[in-house]
Amino acid sequence: MGQTPLVTVLVTTYNQEKYIANALDSVLAQRTDFPFEIYVSEDCGSDGTRAILEGYAARYPEQIRLRLRSRNVGISRNWYEGLSAARGQYVCTLEGDDWWLDDHKLQKQVDFLRAHPQYAAVSHTLLLTDDAGSTYGTLPADPRILGKNASLPLFLRGVTYSCTACLAKNIFRTPDPKREAYVTANRSIADFALCMLYLDAGPVFVLPQAMAAYRVAGSDPSHQNYNGRQSGAQKYADFLDTVLASRAYWAGKYHFGRCLLAGSFYPFIDRVKYGGLGPFLHQMRRLPLGVKLAFPFYFAGRCLGLVWNRGAKHG
Repeated sequence: MGQTPLVTVLVTTYNQEKYIANALDSVLAQRTDFPFEIYVSEDCGSDGTRAILEGYAARYPEQIRLRLRSRNVGISRNWYEGLSAARGQYVCTLEGDDWWLDDHKLQKQVDFLRAHPQYAAVSHTLLLTDDAGSTYGTLPADPRILGKNASLPLFLRGVTYSCTACLAKNIFRTPDPKREAYVTANRSIADFALCMLYLDAGPVFVLPQAMAAYRVAGSDPSHQNYNGRQSGAQKYADFLDTVLASRAYWAGKYHFGRCLLAGSFYPFIDRVKYGGLGPFLHQMRRLPLGVKLAFPFYFAGRCLGLVWNRGAKHG
């Protein structure tokens, strides 16, 4: 490797031979006034992804570093250990089935953090797309954070931003076993935990431009890897694992009751509409007692609010 990079772009990948070249090309196309490295952490897949990565590393040895795992460790650990290996002052992530749309993405984000050193990270919106090329708009779409700061109170009410779109100060250089255990607690926790860690480290600004595409598993049956289908009960169990692990890690610094209520509302409605309510209610037994007691009142209030808003729109 040549110069010490200002930015490390972490690319995480697993069985994404159809997409990984597009992801890497979109990073290599970046036009910057600073050096950056690409660190690819491949999670021991079974398709041709690894051979493609080795070809890219041979062509760009000064810019691309590879970690080719001998065993699968899952999304969260692959992500966290990749961030911990970053050499840059700033870190940015890209999943191997997504890609960047703007060849000045890194420059724009670095310019923002140079001009606003008090910020921990700067994010942006994502263009939602599927394997057939259909697009579904952008996320996040909530006007309370677009072109503004994300915040922990809003985040814990379900107004989320994308940590995969973030350029963030590298807070992972110093080993922290407690933080590592938190981020790697289960396969689904990493993005939630990283959003929390960035917001705890300082303000996070959300640029309203869609500078990357997020590929939602759609018509391609092979595109199930990290976006694999799960039952409604399992998704809810993963959500509870994530929030309860966060509750333990932050040890009273932040309150997660509203987060648990908000995250239970629509999944509960879906199980009433589509079945599977029994396993879902079994998972709800894991909620803290205060949240259990509050849920019927929260549910009734949200339903009344939805009815009221629908009537106001058609009134």
